[in-house]
Amino acid sequence: MFERLKSRLFRLDIASRSDRGLVRADNQDHVLVNRRSTVFCVADGMGGGEGGAQASDIVCSEIASALSRRTGFSGRVRKIDDAIRTAHERIRKFAAEAGYRQMASTAAVLILDCIDDLSAVTGNVGDSRVYRFRDGKLVQLTRDHTMACEMRRKASAQGMRPAFDARIDHFSHVLTRAVGIGSSVKADWRKVEIAEGDAFLVCSDGLYGAVDAESVQSAFAAGGRAAEIAERLAERVVKGGAEDNYSFIVVKVGGRKA
Repeated sequence: MFERLKSRLFRLDIASRSDRGLVRADNQDHVLVNRRSTVFCVADGMGGGEGGAQASDIVCSEIASALSRRTGFSGRVRKIDDAIRTAHERIRKFAAEAGYRQMASTAAVLILDCIDDLSAVTGNVGDSRVYRFRDGKLVQLTRDHTMACEMRRKASAQGMRPAFDARIDHFSHVLTRAVGIGSSVKADWRKVEIAEGDAFLVCSDGLYGAVDAESVQSAFAAGGRAAEIAERLAERVVKGGAEDNYSFIVVKVGGRKA
């Protein structure tokens, strides 16, 4: 899916992909591109079969519903935060009625404000991610909610560099937070600035699990339209084996409107 979008101040070039990959029988990811509200979300379902796909669909549909009425930038952030909590309750209820033991979804959200203060807000639950590419460097803006990430964070806070990275990596896909798991859910939100020439990537772990950070960075560094970057990324995921579903959104911030 490729499309261009013009905001009041900046031109945005957007491309998105969602694919089951080369191994999985179905695609449990969902992608939301809301052009009017400049909101972008990738949700990665877990729970197997219909349960995972349903969970990620609930996340995206609740966010889309929350944006059905126009509101300011801060209002959009609040509505999406509320929508994630509503999705959490819906998934828990659906799982109980369907008899699913574990049904949940990640959520990675990018909200752009190209009108008021030229900033962006990222939000996430789980291990789907948001990156920013600027001046040739790709930087992860979200922090994974995984056991491995928590172990590294605690070791760093104690001034220790873990010497057992291989064992920590074993827990890299064990989520400590997900939409639909536990009695409540909390998304982490972060505000970042926007500059002309920035590019953003919202993605599921099916992308970065198959393509290392340097290769993702080089896909952006090669330049071109968002569609061209998306094509490079998809090719690299497939070359990497595409063992999982992979979904991503590329958003390029262009020059100001004349």
